[in-house]
Amino acid sequence: RNLWDVTKVLEHRWESHAIAAERANDALASMKNEMEVRWTDVENFVELIARDRSRKEKKRLNGASSDDWEIRGELDKRTPETSMISWASALKVIRDVLGIYPHLPNGTSPGHKGQTESSVHVPLMGRAKGTTYEEKVQSILDAGSGAKGNNGKSTKRKVRYEENVIKKRKTAAEDKEFYDEMLRQGGSSA
Repeated sequence: RNLWDVTKVLEHRWESHAIAAERANDALASMKNEMEVRWTDVENFVELIARDRSRKEKKRLNGASSDDWEIRGELDKRTPETSMISWASALKVIRDVLGIYPHLPNGTSPGHKGQTESSVHVPLMGRAKGTTYEEKVQSILDAGSGAKGNNGKSTKRKVRYEENVIKKRKTAAEDKEFYDEMLRQGGSSA
């Protein structure tokens, strides 16, 4: 009985998702076939994405990146006879020139050319990093020295930091007393 009920629920769920998927597919197909865009808009979009990708690659590879003239040449080869083209044709041009898709095709392997427009991979150690604790402390200490202008907020942070450092300082005798107390309470057998 339980398996029967679970099967009914799952089949109903599958049916509703299949219907929704077909509706989305029909909407995509009609949009691709019925909508038209200006060729200049397609060119501008391709050049914008290529420029963005090139900027990311230059940042990562220290100046080396793909050439804009290659993209321009590919676009010139595909220039249509009319100023308007179907959205399906525009998608094909974008895919062929840049190798990108609005969404990765099913079954895309990592070595496949297809990618989304923002997927220039930047290795983990090549990505921007936040400031370290030492850099933050140094900026607090530099704030009161007049290096970057002496505003009240920065000096307050410096004073507060120095007060906290003084509060946390312990003498050698205090350290020894602390560790002796821990040994008496049953700490490690050191």
